[in-house]
Amino acid sequence: MTSEPALPPVIGAIADDRDGTALGTVTAVFLDDVTGEPTWVGLTDGLHAAPDSADIAIVAPIVGAESSGGRLRLTVPAEAVQTAPRPAATDRLSPAEEETLRRHYSGGGTYAPGGVADTGDGSMTRSEERLRVESVREPWARAVLRVDTVTEEVMVPVTVTRQVARIEYLPLRGTEEAAGEGRAAADLADSDRSDRSTGWVTLYSDQPVVTVERAPAERVRLTTSWVTEEETVTDRLRREEIALESDLPLR
Repeated sequence: MTSEPALPPVIGAIADDRDGTALGTVTAVFLDDVTGEPTWVGLTDGLHAAPDSADIAIVAPIVGAESSGGRLRLTVPAEAVQTAPRPAATDRLSPAEEETLRRHYSGGGTYAPGGVADTGDGSMTRSEERLRVESVREPWARAVLRVDTVTEEVMVPVTVTRQVARIEYLPLRGTEEAAGEGRAAADLADSDRSDRSTGWVTLYSDQPVVTVERAPAERVRLTTSWVTEEETVTDRLRREEIALESDLPLR
């Protein structure tokens, strides 16, 4: 069990016994290694000593104590505090020292943390550990928006127009018939020529022209939201059991 040298406003307070008798100045608070709860306080032998852990001379239970106006009223009598075993170190209580302190304060009919107390009316108080779970908000991940370029194949239908050649037949009338007969005679005369033609005609068609331009498509921003989920916390707790022991012979 380690001490916590900075636990205001207890540090520096005047410790009184359960009847209001001044005992000394609080210089340290010892926390339980399992629960983290304040369990013992270290006191000086005088009332005006500086709140330094090096001045610890007495250890008393803080469970059930009340703090008000710079004073800390304990639940134990002055006699029990003054006769309590002194700790070997000022920053830590060993398990053996804790057990010795529990026996000391329990034997005096007062409450000691983690121990079974005799209340003086024939009953006993049984203690047990309880699990207290709290949530602390801490950063767990970082997120950033990044833009990557991906390539995909796009098929777009395009309508194109092209020219085609065709033959048109026009009937001959009047003077056109006479002229046509003359041309026909000339054509018959040249019927043996294989390269006869009326000349080439140029045909046109539409051709798809593809251009790619970069244009804004959409806006994206990073937002956060809270998601609530349940987690199960598992721990091992200790509890006391009271058993009856007797040295009287059975009859």
